[in-house]
Amino acid sequence: MSCRCALALCTSLVLIGCAGGESVKKNEPMPLGLNWDRSAWRFCTTNECARPTQKTVVVEPSPVVSPSVSSPSKQVHEPVKTSRTLSVPFNLASSKLTPQAESVLRQEFAPRDVVDLIVIEGRTDDLGTQLFNDRLARNRAEAVAAFLKQRGVTSAVTIQSKGKCCYLTANRSEAARAKNRRVDLQISTTQKE
Repeated sequence: MSCRCALALCTSLVLIGCAGGESVKKNEPMPLGLNWDRSAWRFCTTNECARPTQKTVVVEPSPVVSPSVSSPSKQVHEPVKTSRTLSVPFNLASSKLTPQAESVLRQEFAPRDVVDLIVIEGRTDDLGTQLFNDRLARNRAEAVAAFLKQRGVTSAVTIQSKGKCCYLTANRSEAARAKNRRVDLQISTTQKE
């Protein structure tokens, strides 16, 4: 009986094992993919692989090349820009134009003169306070700008004042101080053909 029992027991175990276990499918390949994960390639099932995301690609159009047509070449002349500086003198502690200053400005600027830009810088000597000299330098520059406007000069004008600074010569004598009491004009012109 022991052989029969052993045989029955083995048969029942085989039947129980087949009935309760999962069935194994043979000859079906498992779908695998290749994925880049944390700086290394790895295999994964297609459900586990990272999904590709949409990317934006900028496509620049290629330049249009037209056939060259020979034509007589024109020489392109660049406009020539010139700049010159002009100084007009003033009397001690005065912002009134002197006859000499008016003469210099009349000779230099004709009515309706074509000039791109005029930078007018008022200057003083070292006598007086900083506040006084700053105001005096500004008043001198504005006096020159007003005179040019009366003459019909319509160019762009920038006014600057340099009171107690930026001297042309050292203020050691009256003659040296007289050179520092002035207005400088920087005149920029573009010459056209």
